[in-house]
Amino acid sequence: MNVTIPKELAARIVWFCSRKNVLVGESIIDKNSTDRDIFIISRGQFRVHDDSAGEDFVLAMLKRGDIFGEMSFLDGSIRSASVTAASNGSLLVMGESEFSNMLDKEPEVAVLFLRFLAGVVSGRLRVANDALLQVAFGNGEIINQEFSHLKEAIAEMHAAVRMELDGT
Repeated sequence: MNVTIPKELAARIVWFCSRKNVLVGESIIDKNSTDRDIFIISRGQFRVHDDSAGEDFVLAMLKRGDIFGEMSFLDGSIRSASVTAASNGSLLVMGESEFSNMLDKEPEVAVLFLRFLAGVVSGRLRVANDALLQVAFGNGEIINQEFSHLKEAIAEMHAAVRMELDGT
């Protein structure tokens, strides 16, 4: 489930972020790393993937406005997946010091940002829960509206696999 940051919120936090230009194939996050930065995509496509099962499994393809790195940013845990640039692109990056600066200078924006991140994590957890119910109990256990998120995620994975096979 990709979630695009609202333009109004992005416009308010951009001043607290640094900008990073990246090249296709560049690794942004390595699974199990301990950095805590969060990233907002301003240009390009990015592949979220995990190769811990022996095969590089694409979890999501992200685009402009999408965010990643939110779990480690929020809880300080190690990274749960890798992220690689699928095209040349540009990212807004926020680390702990930038967030502290935002909290000091514009606490209401920091609270809005945290509420947005909580919604992102909660939404992704709901989709994962629904997927587990589907696997455990079969058809009929997932509400149609939530099932559309699963279909979307599967379509994104298929598109990512096609991109990998096509070499684009």
